[in-house]
Amino acid sequence: MFAPLTTVVNTFGGTWFDKNWNARVDSAAFNQAVSFYVGLVRRHGEAGAPQAGFTECLNDLEQGKAAMWYDATSAAGSLEASGSPVAGKIGYVAAPVVRTNTSGWLYAWSWAIEKASKKQDKAWKFISWASSRQYENLVGTKIGWTSVPAGKRISTYENPNYVKAAKAFAGPTKAAILTADPEDPGLQPRPAPGIQFMAFPEFSALATTVSQYVSTAIAGQMSVHSALTQGQEVATRQTKSYRSNS
Repeated sequence: MFAPLTTVVNTFGGTWFDKNWNARVDSAAFNQAVSFYVGLVRRHGEAGAPQAGFTECLNDLEQGKAAMWYDATSAAGSLEASGSPVAGKIGYVAAPVVRTNTSGWLYAWSWAIEKASKKQDKAWKFISWASSRQYENLVGTKIGWTSVPAGKRISTYENPNYVKAAKAFAGPTKAAILTADPEDPGLQPRPAPGIQFMAFPEFSALATTVSQYVSTAIAGQMSVHSALTQGQEVATRQTKSYRSNS
């Protein structure tokens, strides 16, 4: 949940932590952002929103059960793929903003080579091929240009075949990537880089826990204020060592 929600927090002027690792989960801006988000989802969101991940939301939009989806640019290829019932019927725009100039994010699934592997050369050969222009051309010619992995190579956006097939979303996707700044995503300095997440080991568990509190608020079983008060306690506790070392 906090992948898209943290971008909302950023543009409302909030942050998980200030530059000295002091938690700001219960700040006014954080509360305003989450209250806006929870209210929007409760009034207009999909049924079972706390359990709806990327795939569920994709299915809802393709099946005509949703009019708008706020998520990653990677969704566009599936929505515009051959056979998609909504292909050619959707517009793509940047996320709305409140106090920041942009409200995007950056994320990637990446390859790694196990240090203990005895086949590192073969692994590197595969990675080099799978991340190459040749691979993208293969996908485009064999499967379809809208299925080419978006956001991976700048050359993708210089390929006329891709630009023509993905004209609905190629431009907004490229612009979103180029304007997202993981070093400065909000209105104040941060102690670690990241836009919709913060790059320190404890963040995954922290965001998962606070997401559960916010999910409870969406279900009407807890107020946003209570959810973020508890989130503040967890954030403060989990980053105690960072403050003592700063």
